Amino acid sequence: MSYVSRQWSRSELAQQLRNEIMGYFGAASDFDEKVAKKLKLSRTDMRCLDLIGRLGPLTAGRLAEESGLTTGAVTFILDRLEEAGMVTRRRDTEDRRRVWVEIVPEAQQRLQRLQQPVADEMRQVASQFKVDELQVVRDFMRQAKEVFQRQVRDAVHEAMHGGGGRTERSRADEDDGADDDGDDGQHRGEGPAAGK
Repeated sequence: MSYVSRQWSRSELAQQLRNEIMGYFGAASDFDEKVAKKLKLSRTDMRCLDLIGRLGPLTAGRLAEESGLTTGAVTFILDRLEEAGMVTRRRDTEDRRRVWVEIVPEAQQRLQRLQQPVADEMRQVASQFKVDELQVVRDFMRQAKEVFQRQVRDAVHEAMHGGGGRTERSRADEDDGADDDGDDGQHRGEGPAAGK
């Protein structure tokens, strides 16, 4: 399947691509907010739960790296998720200083049920493209993701080593909006709408 109807200039394609990416981020963010509300979680809690479900078990340090949050902020988020019955913590059998966090099976199943409709539709979308076209899209999205990850890491590093006397708790509260309705103002595009 091809959407090319004429020869676009590079600048025109770049602008169209930017518009589509921002539209995708917005749609993915809206979907994430809908799922978070159904689970009665904040957006940041939801993002961390999704990472644990996809990549876990994880240590708090690894979750901080993947989410772009500080380890202190992650600790408060994990406390909330554990209290809500969404995750459990267990000590490493070989290194008792290391604590692993994993999603509770029931929470994983509920999360998958909520995400399944969009995952099914994304597979249908992918089926319309040739393998080499999907490889190009994959490579572009991977590099675009890395751009955002670098920006987040730089921002966290600046916050930790620059000025600013905010506490870890205040940073965590700002990240998730300190409420349960999901309006946290986080950067967009980290959600499950990418089609797992």
